[in-house]
Amino acid sequence: MAYPAVVLAAASAVTLGAIGPAAAHTGEHTVRSGDTLSKLAAGHGTTWRSIHDANRDTIGADPNVLRVGQVLTIGGSGAAPAAAPAAAPAPAAAGSYTVVAGDTLAGIAARHGTTWQDLHALNLGVIGPNANVLRVGQVLALSGGGAVLERASRAERPAPAPAPAPAPVATSAAYDQWDVHVRPAVQEIAEANGVGTVLTRPGHSPTAGRAADFMVYTDAAKGNAVAQYVIDNAARLGVDYVIWQQRIAGPWTGWAWQPMADRGSATANHMDHPHVAFLP
Repeated sequence: MAYPAVVLAAASAVTLGAIGPAAAHTGEHTVRSGDTLSKLAAGHGTTWRSIHDANRDTIGADPNVLRVGQVLTIGGSGAAPAAAPAAAPAPAAAGSYTVVAGDTLAGIAARHGTTWQDLHALNLGVIGPNANVLRVGQVLALSGGGAVLERASRAERPAPAPAPAPAPVATSAAYDQWDVHVRPAVQEIAEANGVGTVLTRPGHSPTAGRAADFMVYTDAAKGNAVAQYVIDNAARLGVDYVIWQQRIAGPWTGWAWQPMADRGSATANHMDHPHVAFLP
């Protein structure tokens, strides 16, 4: 069955309509579950770095860690305030914690001076294998010896590192098939890795507007480069997970590859394209 697709051809073969950057918004924003600095920046006509600089006292040194309920100032006149001295380390985890609406493992870990990997390992029997799924009322242990042993087995897994440059604003009308906050990330990944064809289809997981297939066909080296770029910049670009060559990686795997079941064809097994899903 044929599917409609968006093909991003070389500049000589297609006329790209310009989309101006969003008009700047000023004021305050209360962080909700699923927010990222790049997503907020795209929606307010600014950059994630400007938001981080203006709210460093609230966010802290790590731009990848936002907490539900934080109130951020976005926009306004004058230069961004100078960076505040690094905050003192959070106290070591102790005792237990009961999950409430809006909680994530990363947020709980940041508040208790630990990592989401250690919390997940320590509470695997409560949470299950998917670290992204918490249920209100679950009681999580915050310390214990089990996490140290499990953490050691994860020591060689690469962690995604935020890239220093902010995500660009999408400038081509060809990216209109994706949700507004996803377009800059799709364009950046394609242009950074020389991918001329990016597809989205009805029924794509999680949705057609939040998933992109970067077609590399028989160029496995380019596919490897795309997949690694996505993993290295996952937090900044708001990536949910990536699939490539019948393997999947996401925050619940520590961004290490895990094998997937055989789906039959080369395309269904993602042998000719990395499939990237984005957060809402």
